[in-house]
Amino acid sequence: MHNEIWSAKNPTAELVVMRELNEIEDHKITIVGPDFDQAKDLALATYVEVAGKKMQVDFESVIERKFHAWFNYMEGVMHTGQRNQVRIRVSNAAYDAGLRLKDFAEVLYVMIMDEFDAVVDKCQVTIVVNPEKNAALRAAANEVFDKRDARLASMTDESVDQYYTCIMCQAFSPSHVCIVTPERLGLCGAVSWLDAKATKELDPAGPC
Repeated sequence: MHNEIWSAKNPTAELVVMRELNEIEDHKITIVGPDFDQAKDLALATYVEVAGKKMQVDFESVIERKFHAWFNYMEGVMHTGQRNQVRIRVSNAAYDAGLRLKDFAEVLYVMIMDEFDAVVDKCQVTIVVNPEKNAALRAAANEVFDKRDARLASMTDESVDQYYTCIMCQAFSPSHVCIVTPERLGLCGAVSWLDAKATKELDPAGPC
């Protein structure tokens, strides 16, 4: 292992925020702080801003959940967790092949514009490694997460007329299906009722 990013050691966050079309620059990538060749253990805040005529705030968390899969697509990279509890490992082979933080940002940009092209017209990615700026961004991200959680906490199973199924984990548990309700997350803890609702809207034939 060449590098490790772990919330137990340094501040981390993964956040997607919706913007107006005139507020962001498409395919703008910014890296703030040292790269893999300058430090072994890194703080890391991955901040993605998206805009689109059909984009909705509820879709933010759906895009965030995909970071896990997209980062794991990269050979020599292991990613677990979400939100502000993340662990990423970069192998020596991946580092020697030239993998750097800019590649992480490029993967996010390409995958968002490919898988969410129906709702995202512009996307810019900022990766903050500087510990002080990272901590500030993580605090801002926590406010967003708290607002989402508060919205969900105000809902009950009786307040909605639909529940959702989720089969996201069938890659490693082939026969498993979760039933997701406002008061019951998916067993992974990553899929709330609002997430499942937005996922179905984005991809009716998808995992929810």
